[in-house]
Amino acid sequence: MTRRRQPAGRRPLDRGDELTVVSAADMAVSRTRKRTPRRVRTNGGAAERARASTRARLRASGQKLLAERGLHAVTSHDIADAAGVAAGTFYLHFRDKEELFRELVFEAVAELEQRLETAVHPLRERAEAAARARAEVLLAFAEQHGELVRLAFGRGAEAASVGADALDQLVARFERELVAQRKMRAGLHPAVTAQAIVGMWARVVTWWAEAPGRAPRAAVLQTLVDLQLSGIRGGPA
Repeated sequence: MTRRRQPAGRRPLDRGDELTVVSAADMAVSRTRKRTPRRVRTNGGAAERARASTRARLRASGQKLLAERGLHAVTSHDIADAAGVAAGTFYLHFRDKEELFRELVFEAVAELEQRLETAVHPLRERAEAAARARAEVLLAFAEQHGELVRLAFGRGAEAASVGADALDQLVARFERELVAQRKMRAGLHPAVTAQAIVGMWARVVTWWAEAPGRAPRAAVLQTLVDLQLSGIRGGPA
């Protein structure tokens, strides 16, 4: 009996070996490559622009209504309606009307600080000129943002906590300025001085913004300058 010869490189199967049979279908599946799902691109830029536009309309209508009616007489629904959006849309941007008001106030305060930096910093070695520039910026700010000033700092302010927080920020800035310049009269405490001067500014400017006819602008300006110089330096510059 003739034995069939095994092809070179192959060994005969032993009884203990297992033989696995793979069907043609299985082989076809094993050769199939997995495809990564294609990412769908979304127009995120347009969505962001639309969101920013809606927020801007809410801010504008909020500022207008708050100035006209005051904080307590305006609802978030009023603001949304004036902005031309659904009431629920308001809450996608702001927690409540107080948050919107706070954002408006602190944006205005940031603008005031930038104006003060631009006007006063170059004059820091000339006390009287710096004091005059500072007073001028404060009065111009009150003229431009009179309604916000009255709402935040006026008599019976409807958002007293917002006004207090804004004043704290201005006080901290002025205290740093006093310490850096080192030109205060001996014996004056920087923190106390900053509280006194900023409190004076806020009260006088708000009082004047509520009714500008109470005193001529030039008189308010000069009084603020003289009080600041005399209070800090103990005499003329």
